[in-house]
Amino acid sequence: MRQLVIEYVLEGHQRGYNYTSPTNGFNDDTLKSVWRTAMPRGQGWGAEAYRGARSYKSFRLPDGRLALADVVVTDQRDESGRAGIRRAVVDIMPEGEYLDRLKMLLRQYPADVRAVVEHRPWFGRRIPKVKGDSQVLLSHPYTSPRGWQVIEALVLETAREALDHAWMSGRFIGFTTLALAYQDETQLVVLPEKRAQELAAPNLNRIHI
Repeated sequence: MRQLVIEYVLEGHQRGYNYTSPTNGFNDDTLKSVWRTAMPRGQGWGAEAYRGARSYKSFRLPDGRLALADVVVTDQRDESGRAGIRRAVVDIMPEGEYLDRLKMLLRQYPADVRAVVEHRPWFGRRIPKVKGDSQVLLSHPYTSPRGWQVIEALVLETAREALDHAWMSGRFIGFTTLALAYQDETQLVVLPEKRAQELAAPNLNRIHI
């Protein structure tokens, strides 16, 4: 597994978002794909409620490898004082390593979050099945980064099951655990409920916990 990091640079001649990790060994197609895809979509990340928010996002690269981005809303501000600056750490791996990566992330959640996931083995089966290029949109009230961890974990568990269990045919599903828009997003996307209502998102499925 290798990593790429995208951060906002305030100093030097290349201000703005840049790769701050070494990019040697990555071809142009991979770098362009990660650059275009890693950050969750939408405007409004500068709202106080999203400070410290995390979004996991998984997607397939042109060469067939899988990418899993861990994106955090930092407390950094740009040159104009605007908040909502995000940092993305993107793990790039062959498909065979992806399942273990999901399992490791699930083990790292606090005990109360893991308990919710373990007591809802039916959750993934109640999500409409993702078919082809179709998109499944979910929503849930957003309160805080800590409160959203349950949603993250449920989505990660759904993705794990999709690969690990025969009833889902062992399929990879690209997902975004927190986004503020659904356009140009992954197959499975979770939106804060208020934002989903503002967007009048089509075919929306509310998450009941």
